[in-house]
Amino acid sequence: MGEADHPQPETEESLRGVPPKPAREALVARVVPNIPTFAVDDGFWYSIPDHLAGDIQIGSIVRVPLGGRRVRGWVVETSSNREGKLKEIAGVSGAAAVFDDRLLRTLMWAAHHYVAPVSILLGKATPPNLPGPIPDAPTSDPGIQPSAHPILSLAVAAAVGERRPSRVVLGRWHPLDWLESLAPILEAGRSAMVIAASAAEVGRICHRARPIYGAALVEIASTTDAEVTRGWELAQSSGRIVVGTPRVSTWMVGGLSLLVVLEEGRRAMKDRQTPTVHVREVVRKRSLIEGCAVAFFGPTPSVEVLSAGAEVTRVGTRAWALVEIVDRSDEAPGSGQLSSRVVAAIRAMSDAGEDSFVFTSHRMIEQTVREINARLGAPVAGIAATASPVTVGTEKDLAGLRPVSLTVATNVDGMLMRPGYRTGEEALRQLARLANSLKPGSGHRMMVQTFDVAGPLVQALRKGDPIPYLERILVERAKAGVPPSTDMIAVEVRGEQPAGLDGELRKLPDASVMGPIELEKGRRWLLEGDLGRARPALRQLARRWRDSGSTVRIDADPIDL
Repeated sequence: MGEADHPQPETEESLRGVPPKPAREALVARVVPNIPTFAVDDGFWYSIPDHLAGDIQIGSIVRVPLGGRRVRGWVVETSSNREGKLKEIAGVSGAAAVFDDRLLRTLMWAAHHYVAPVSILLGKATPPNLPGPIPDAPTSDPGIQPSAHPILSLAVAAAVGERRPSRVVLGRWHPLDWLESLAPILEAGRSAMVIAASAAEVGRICHRARPIYGAALVEIASTTDAEVTRGWELAQSSGRIVVGTPRVSTWMVGGLSLLVVLEEGRRAMKDRQTPTVHVREVVRKRSLIEGCAVAFFGPTPSVEVLSAGAEVTRVGTRAWALVEIVDRSDEAPGSGQLSSRVVAAIRAMSDAGEDSFVFTSHRMIEQTVREINARLGAPVAGIAATASPVTVGTEKDLAGLRPVSLTVATNVDGMLMRPGYRTGEEALRQLARLANSLKPGSGHRMMVQTFDVAGPLVQALRKGDPIPYLERILVERAKAGVPPSTDMIAVEVRGEQPAGLDGELRKLPDASVMGPIELEKGRRWLLEGDLGRARPALRQLARRWRDSGSTVRIDADPIDL
């Protein structure tokens, strides 16, 4: 007698005439545990218990059994087709998923490109504390009539979902008059993200934007876990202007339509520790996958952005303030760090009660302070942390520098003598930032000391246009075979040196290997070429070396060689 001949047991529903519910298909999820190792990159499959079926999706943070204990992890895939007995997911942590399938694609790309464990990249999309319920976006009607600006046309297109190629907006972002141009995004109920290199700059932007956008503005500048998590929660609802430091580049944002990255070429836009994620590359990938518009805004775009063919639009006729060139070629040897012309300008500003900033190298700071005070006959100069009318500092002091009346670059020629293939580009970027640290108005200027007034860098500074100089650098890099004409990865291994390490690196496909050079307690190699096939193989090597006790640092797209 077949199964159909057996009387089926009566249920409460059948007695009431209710048709029986079809059996639910077994649902399973693939989970990447929150363990910083390549060993868990592929994740593990778990069954989803009935009571959690409605709570689990891509990006959910869950608790799973692993190796005799429970660990947190992220759901990266769900399915109903997997067979076999599986352990169950123990629970869901947090009230919201921390990424969707589109952001997950970017995170997986980044894990591959930067040769990093997948779990570390997933962690970069996750707030420091477990997320709570997502609040509704405030009702916002800015009622703003923004003036014409290159970002406005991009915002108008992004507000209606129109795809546009990445754009370089060449000019000064510091006046912040472009913030009103984001209004069309908000009026369409969508969101924009602004990424600045430092917390100080985020604070300045938000101080100007808060009266415009009110509760729709989300500021991410704090270092406290609770405040950062609250900012992440607010960013999940559409209708927001999210302004944050580089950490937000890997965050999910509700209704994200436009990304504005300020001075993407600065060092702060790239993580120094493994994985060496760069905001520029993450944003470009997100634009391709999510369809959001991107504006790279600043006075000196990177050659990487230019080589990718980004459209360039200009704000004003100059990318930075006027620059006065001081020719030192006729001065007698031993005349000091500063020309008499510069000293006279500093004296005049000091007598007028105006502030000056003198830009120099780390090793020359104290000597420059002593020289200024001696030649002015008064203790008017001090190192950046001091409250002096004449501040002497380096690149690290530019981010927090308030606008001043006079800036001085003491040794442009020395900046070009530093090692590395990015020397010229870095020098131009720092000097443009120095020029744009001036207060608006007449009488305020930047002075640049040089022994080579006809040099390409000095001429670019004089003209206020970086593009010819950067295009020249692109050609030079292509001839030299360095990025962006080719891929480059630096590999450092410290501590225990695995046997055969050098030979294994030289077997990587399509990679030209230079080195090693000796480091303190380790060695460093440089890989060059089309490294698409080398990256997966390098992942396997790095996993084995770390398992053997070595400390491995992989720097994809290194700034310094």
